[in-house]
Amino acid sequence: MRKISYTTLIMFVLLFALTTQALAFRVLDMPTADVPDEALELDFLYHRGVGSLRAQVGFYPGLSAGLRQDFGGHLYATLKAAILQETQEWPGLALGADLSLGRQQHLYAVVSKQLGNPSLRGHAAIGVGRYSRGMAGVSYVLNPVKVNSLPTTSLFVEYDGRGLNGGLIAQFAPGLKAKIGLASGHGISFGVSYKAAF
Repeated sequence: MRKISYTTLIMFVLLFALTTQALAFRVLDMPTADVPDEALELDFLYHRGVGSLRAQVGFYPGLSAGLRQDFGGHLYATLKAAILQETQEWPGLALGADLSLGRQQHLYAVVSKQLGNPSLRGHAAIGVGRYSRGMAGVSYVLNPVKVNSLPTTSLFVEYDGRGLNGGLIAQFAPGLKAKIGLASGHGISFGVSYKAAF
């Protein structure tokens, strides 16, 4: 029965991903230095046995705030500020926080940079709380050069402070990404993200 429930949930997420428009702000679980400008991002992620919903609003260039609810867990206020924009020579730098009453606070600094090849991008984060062990990830776009830039498929590998994750990110529309992967020792991870500009 439980296996059928997971299969149904995976099929629902993939079907949703094919019919909605979204954009992700993370590799899988680790943050990037990207901060949405004047946009609302909605994100669902099932990772390491825990599901979460997140809403993030870019309310001013380089600043965003939102909420994240871990299913069966705590509610977090999330904040992110872009300190440096990514250039050809320098990585982008952002500072962020996941804050909750009565829980350990999670603060981080993250850098993101294109790594030579336009299809390859790397990220590294360090901080306190869940970021204290550091995080690192890379993504590689498999089909970057086309007349129509969508859909695209990327491979990703990341260390999220607890173990390795790897998988695929599929972008179906300018605002829609779906992710599916494996988390070391925890099986399947999946998610979908939606972005709406305002």
